[in-house]
Amino acid sequence: MSFKILLLPPDVDASWPEKIRQAVPGAIVKAFGDPKDALTDIADADAAYGTVPPELFARAQRLRWICAARAGLGGDWFYDALVKSDVVVTNMRGSYNEHLAAHAVAFVLAFARRFEHYLPQTQWQRGPGMIDLPTQTVLIVGVGGAGSEASKLCAAFGMRVLGSDPRVTDPPPGMVELCTPDRLEERLGEADFVIVTTPETPETLGMFNARLFAQMKRGAYFINIARGRCVVTADLMAALRSGHLAGAGLDVVDPEPLPPDSPLWGMPNVLITPHVAISGAPYRQKWEEILIENCRRFANNEPLLNVVDKEKWY
Repeated sequence: MSFKILLLPPDVDASWPEKIRQAVPGAIVKAFGDPKDALTDIADADAAYGTVPPELFARAQRLRWICAARAGLGGDWFYDALVKSDVVVTNMRGSYNEHLAAHAVAFVLAFARRFEHYLPQTQWQRGPGMIDLPTQTVLIVGVGGAGSEASKLCAAFGMRVLGSDPRVTDPPPGMVELCTPDRLEERLGEADFVIVTTPETPETLGMFNARLFAQMKRGAYFINIARGRCVVTADLMAALRSGHLAGAGLDVVDPEPLPPDSPLWGMPNVLITPHVAISGAPYRQKWEEILIENCRRFANNEPLLNVVDKEKWY
């Protein structure tokens, strides 16, 4: 079955239209640099790649599938008309699991080797002792692809690995125990390190707040490579200032970009990277593979990869 697909921003590769046509003979593929230029073509389009804004979606009469150009979408990407429609949404999850996990574990290693103390130094002076990772417990919140990869890496350093996830029921390699989110509070106190890899969902917005930070072990480290809005920033800073938390490693923050006057910049026990955990990952190649395979499946009425629960945003 041939179909019509529109390629919309962001991140459209110039080679994709021809590659889709080769994978699905007869497919009509049109690429646009601005969604406003697609106001006419969206009317009879069967599918779209990228972001379909509400005003464009309102003109769609045949649309059945949207391939989002991201793995993590969040609440800003969805709107009522899309959520309530029959249009299937897929995403690009699985494109950079290894890089996200490596970044999270890099924070663990940095704190274990006291980089937050030694890197700012300007003279040869020894400070606090190192942390023996085989004696430490790490709790991974969100055991999807990145969380599963982080589990293997942490276990390789001898850490005891726990996990929490609403969907995954079997612990991935390296993880000794997995619980559901309703048991998260009671397990937080066991962890010396907490790594957040959960997507942004209605349930995870502001999830890590004063209540959850209070449940964490005194002297524990908090690491977030997921989404900044999963954390109440003011509550995190309060837990750091009080000494309840020993430190935080943040690749994502709220707000983002983090303003120059944010107190987080000046905190000696905070390591910040500017949302670069996926940097270096060959994700565009993986996005292409997912898009083209799903185009083939769509044309043949086969189940699509990476279908998203629109009400839960992932």
